[in-house]
This record gives sequence, structure tokens and C-alpha cells, in this order.
Amino acid sequence: MTIVLPVFFLFPQYEIMCVAVGLMIFCLATSRLALRSGIAPAFACGIGIGLLALLNPASIAVSVLWLAYLLWRRRPARTARFACCAALALAATLAPWTWRNYRQFHRVFFVRDNLGLELYVGNNDLAEASFALNEANGCHSRMHPGSSEAESRECEALGEAEYYRRRGTMALDWIRLHPGRFSILTAERLRMFWFPDSDGSPWYAFSIAFVTISALTGMLLLGLRRDPVVVFFACASFTYPLLYYFVQSDPRYRTPFLWIPLLAGGYFLTDLTRNAPRVLGKVRDGVLSGLQHGRIKA
Repeated sequence: MTIVLPVFFLFPQYEIMCVAVGLMIFCLATSRLALRSGIAPAFACGIGIGLLALLNPASIAVSVLWLAYLLWRRRPARTARFACCAALALAATLAPWTWRNYRQFHRVFFVRDNLGLELYVGNNDLAEASFALNEANGCHSRMHPGSSEAESRECEALGEAEYYRRRGTMALDWIRLHPGRFSILTAERLRMFWFPDSDGSPWYAFSIAFVTISALTGMLLLGLRRDPVVVFFACASFTYPLLYYFVQSDPRYRTPFLWIPLLAGGYFLTDLTRNAPRVLGKVRDGVLSGLQHGRIKA
């Protein structure tokens, strides 16, 4: 599907393509590791989750769900011990960076924490639902320290951690005062994650919409056939995008996760191509039978 449809933008300045490939490799590797007994496979799984989280904290919504799914399905010997060892390895992998953050910012947070800023840029009187629209109307250039000199000076004066905290507080205050506008923005961002606007790339927007519809159909087909992997597909599709419904929509947020709907959609399309000749044959036989018995007029 990705050969025919332009579903990926290239973002060489971001880590997202590495995260997407890393998540796929992690899922393939852990599907074997979760079958093995001993502490080493569990530690390997935890370290893998930690390394991916250091690249992109949002990846944990997929990697942890996948490991939980494997433990649920495979039920290796001493499952509880496996999960505890993986969690310990994850904590150990994140510990050096967490200590570095504490030394630098005097606060404890998970890997990276600019959520307050993102909420502030995406939820204010000027905000629209997407990054492209916020660039066009001047919201991004006025609110983001990377574009606004005034915001940059305040960030430098307060320090990053305090600046992000205050911007997060301002965003939450605005949300409380404007629940209707926030609901509209959130609904628009939810829609844009799965059915994006063209933003100058109508073929890309069509491609993502096609993948979304194919994935939903594929998951429905998997559910009807009681294939347990649909549990992982559905949970990941629900969990991963949640945070991105509350900040400005952007194609790069979709990239690390996109291979999951592509797999579900590919399952549907493969099933369709395999069964199409049989279905068309039945339709043809029905039409010929109707013609022969006079039920259908030529």
C-alpha cells in the first residue's frame, strides 16, 4: 500500500521515521523473546521499550501494549516475573536521562515535557486545529518561542521547565473558560488525525483517508473472525492518538504509528483480492442463471 500511496512525509529533522522502524523491529523481536524463559529476554524487552521512549515518549503507548498483548496471548512461564523484570529494565534504561533532567531542570518528568507549551499553542483565542492553519493565521508565530521573540525572551528568563509549566496553566485556564471552542478544536483534531485536510497535498489526504477506512474494515473483519490480534490493533489505535487530539494536528505525529493501520488495511485488501474472483464468479453465475430462466431481461 505504501508503494502506491504517498502516506509518509519525509521529516529528516525529526526522529519519527526511526521510531516507526524501531517499533516494527521491537514488535518482531519481542514476539520471540516473550516465548523464552529466564530474566534476560524480559530485560531485553524492557530495554527496547526504554530506548524507543528516549527517542519518542509517545512510542510507549504502542510498545507496552504490544508486550502486554504478547504476555496475554503467549502466557510464558512466570508471566508476572517477566513483566516485573521488563518494568525494572525499562526504569533502569530511563534512569540516567531522568537524573540528567533533574540535574538540569530540578524537576522529575518523563523523558521530555513540553506538553504545557503545546497545549498553549493549540488552545487559545487565535488557535485553529492544525499546525498549517496556525502558521497561516499567525498563531504559531505569536505563541511559540521558536518563532516569537517575546516568548523566547520569557522562556529564557523563566527557564524551560517553569516556562512550560506556566504556559500549561494558561492553556488549562483557557480550556476551562472556553469549553465549547475547546470541544470543537478537539473534534477537528480527532478528525484530522484520521481524515486530514489537503493542506496543499490532496493526494496525501486521500491516501490517509483510504488507509483509515481500510484499517477499520480490516479490524472489523479480524473481529468477526475472532483473531486476537484485533485487540492490539484496536487498543493501539485508541491509545496512541489520544494526546494528539488536544494539541495542534500535524502529519508527523501520525508517522510512528501509521504502520499499524497499514497492517490492518493490508489484511483487508489481501482478503479482498483473494476472495474477489469467487464473489465475482457467483455474481456472474447468478446473472447467467437469471437470464436462462427469464428472471432477468437481457
